[in-house]
Amino acid sequence: MKHSTRQWLLKLLKIGRLPHSSVSKSSLPEINNIKNQGFIDWEKSGRGVVYIIRDQNALKTLLDATGYHGSIKNLTSKARAVALHKDAHMGRDDTLLILLSATQDVVWRNHDLSINIYQIVRECGIASLLVKPADNWVTDAPIALVENLDLLVHATRYFKKINFQGSFLYYSGWVSKRIAAWLERQKNTPITIFPDYDLVGLTNYLLLKKNIPNLQIYIPDKLTELIKRYGKPEKLDSLTDRTIIEQTQDTDALKIYSLLLKYGAGLDQESLMLID
Repeated sequence: MKHSTRQWLLKLLKIGRLPHSSVSKSSLPEINNIKNQGFIDWEKSGRGVVYIIRDQNALKTLLDATGYHGSIKNLTSKARAVALHKDAHMGRDDTLLILLSATQDVVWRNHDLSINIYQIVRECGIASLLVKPADNWVTDAPIALVENLDLLVHATRYFKKINFQGSFLYYSGWVSKRIAAWLERQKNTPITIFPDYDLVGLTNYLLLKKNIPNLQIYIPDKLTELIKRYGKPEKLDSLTDRTIIEQTQDTDALKIYSLLLKYGAGLDQESLMLID
């Protein structure tokens, strides 16, 4: 039962009569179902119709056994969505969890607080920032965006032959709007994306670059050799629309795209460990 339906029925129990017009459209199907079960009924009143209680004890029992009974004031947005709509996905989470790694000392600051990500990584393996609306986490060190978790967990092994010194941020396959908005606030921070070299990876890069003009995409010196040796044709069978890629004037994206088409294959990001 929806929270709004339950609140309306509680009001009906208290008052005894409520006009049909007081029922919200979203609650009307549930109210009519309860009427069909004989808990409530309606009768004419002037030019309109009012609901009345037909079986008060049964209605009380129904309300005791359904819906959320407590206050929604202190619930999280996700829990509130379950209470109101039975669907956590309808709740907007105001926090953002960022998973990070580093291979050397990297300092992040949030107002007067400073933390060394690398110290956390050495002790725990992975660091994280729980970014709340009032937070202002920033760093001057470069940020590498990695699409796959393996590069985050084993950053030292993957990036030992790449001259990158900074934080590694895991974006889990697709850069969400919330992460993109957060990255936009890193005004003075160099950001490089290390994607899968396929249609999704290139599209991700181009969409993100619209809001972060200084974003760079990493192109291995031996990308051609990697595609020839480890490329997989199925990685070009994505349903991702190629229009964004084919209409861009970004030379890096077009360079990678031409190689993908030439060899008819896409390449997993994890191939970076295979560079001789």
